[in-house]
Amino acid sequence: MDESNEKEKKLTPRSVFLLHMLVGAVIGIGGVLPGVSGGVMAVSLGLYKPMIDAIAGFFKAPKKNLRFLMPIGLGAGLGFFLGAVVLSGLMERWYTEVMWIFLGLVTGGVPSFIREANERGFKKRYLLATLFGAALASLMIFLKSENVQMSNVESLTPLMALISGAIVSVGTVIPGISTSFILMYLGWYKAMMDAFAGLDVLTVLFLAAGAAGCFILTVRAARWFFDRFHGWAYYAVLGFLIVSAALIFPGFSWDWETLVNIALAAGGFAGAYVMGKLSV
Repeated sequence: MDESNEKEKKLTPRSVFLLHMLVGAVIGIGGVLPGVSGGVMAVSLGLYKPMIDAIAGFFKAPKKNLRFLMPIGLGAGLGFFLGAVVLSGLMERWYTEVMWIFLGLVTGGVPSFIREANERGFKKRYLLATLFGAALASLMIFLKSENVQMSNVESLTPLMALISGAIVSVGTVIPGISTSFILMYLGWYKAMMDAFAGLDVLTVLFLAAGAAGCFILTVRAARWFFDRFHGWAYYAVLGFLIVSAALIFPGFSWDWETLVNIALAAGGFAGAYVMGKLSV
């Protein structure tokens, strides 16, 4: 029996449920915060590959996969809502502190991720995939620029909501794609946040429909790629991960506030490392 299964057995079913719900909440929050990718958080916390396997092969073992996915889904929904309603307000006041915490969360899972990437052996040519993934993720820098940002719309039409939901699901499945930057570029980000904050049920339902429809297709494609090209896929994602960490880096200065921020990042790193070790 492998090490991860041994650790899973040491946890009670209730503990596993709460742990996976907590991880799901972090993934959900990561999907809505500017500069953070839900997919990257799933990778860092050690649940990315198990999640896409469970979703793509759901009907092969529905009860087992439902037990695994339910707490993650509940947590992700709660985290997304929390990010839209609460954290968006917190970020207006403590943006730098929140970004330092997420920087720690993103980097905290890298050690376990690399071990998983090398399960079938390491080849130097996989580093080319890392460069390729980093190059693709670097495109987000252009979306981050205010010079290319479109004007914000007041509210989302049903079609806009469907497309926005699809964009969010792609960012959750494909690590390194910050859906918030894409939605900001389109001018739809604030309207989506307002729909959640104002409990606009109809818009939220269209968002959910768009997310669900695109999610299944993207998951199946991701699972095929990871199964067929294990090393290449993981090291490409590593490139996304590295650039994502760079994108959310909030800057550095020599003062006591930076020391506090480093401590916050260290806490996020430790939390991600522990959750990654326990959840896989």
